[in-house]
Amino acid sequence: MIDTLFFSLHAIMPILLLIVLGYLVRRFGSWDGDFFKRLNGLGFHLFMPVQLFRNVYDIEHIADVNWRLILYLVASIFLCLGVGVLAARLFVRDHEQKGAIAQATFRSNQVLLGIPLANALGGQTALSFASVATSLGVPLYNILAVLVLTCYNKNKNEDTLLHAMVLRALKNPLVLGAMSGFVVLIIRHFLPQVDGVPVFTIRNQLPSLYTAICDISAVASPLMLFVLGTRLDFRAFSGLLPQISLGVALRLIVSPALVIGIALLLQEPLGLTTAEMPTLVAMFASPVAVSSAVMVQEIGGDEQLANQLVVWSSLFSMFTIFCIVFTLRSLGLL
Repeated sequence: MIDTLFFSLHAIMPILLLIVLGYLVRRFGSWDGDFFKRLNGLGFHLFMPVQLFRNVYDIEHIADVNWRLILYLVASIFLCLGVGVLAARLFVRDHEQKGAIAQATFRSNQVLLGIPLANALGGQTALSFASVATSLGVPLYNILAVLVLTCYNKNKNEDTLLHAMVLRALKNPLVLGAMSGFVVLIIRHFLPQVDGVPVFTIRNQLPSLYTAICDISAVASPLMLFVLGTRLDFRAFSGLLPQISLGVALRLIVSPALVIGIALLLQEPLGLTTAEMPTLVAMFASPVAVSSAVMVQEIGGDEQLANQLVVWSSLFSMFTIFCIVFTLRSLGLL
């Protein structure tokens, strides 16, 4: 029991401390919001894509990827979307707030918090699988978010928005980073081999470049967690308390319970292992994606509610993730 408790604490505390550090630096430091905005852009366009490239590239063989579980994760995103839409219809009266609630249910902060969480729970093996899942999840999150928010905003041209967002999703630096890793991985797979080793690999033939890639990759997660802390603003609107409570509960309790619970029931058919479980926790137990508030601002909806869902789900996720990790560790699933 004590070992399980310390494992859970050691997995969560470094993440929490980096977020708190970012919050304190923004609160008491002399840097303005523009500096942190630029820092976030640097991490999004450089450090995170390089990290995803390296994580995918480090997969030994394409066949090592559990594609059955990948399909399950994609299906689970649609399942959470359905739950969010149903909950919004049943419990939310304001039409503009329904899109924010539905989006929050399926769209997690997989990049900023999910990737480092997967690394903390399962190391490099878990990180590689999480990167593959992220490369598929990020564009899917964006496309589904456009569809959902547009459904609740009839003043926009749905076809134009969808077309623009599909192109935008495909040009996403994170997707490009992961896809580049896939391309190099596939090329490496078809190269001639000597003693079971490809005749050319970045790691062996270009060690200096590979070291630089690894160094940049190591910076990505700490930097993005720090930046996430700088974006937290706890000035909640009391009139939104019921909607905030609903959205946070759907994101942090209902979605992970549903997806992880079904995965455990289908553990053998899915081929689910302890190395892949961290990805389920990362994708479905992490808080609402920061970019979801930006999406609401672009397409239409309750911006205040969207921002507050990001803030409060980020805060409470530390507790709910700890409980989930503790439970799974106790069952020998992590």
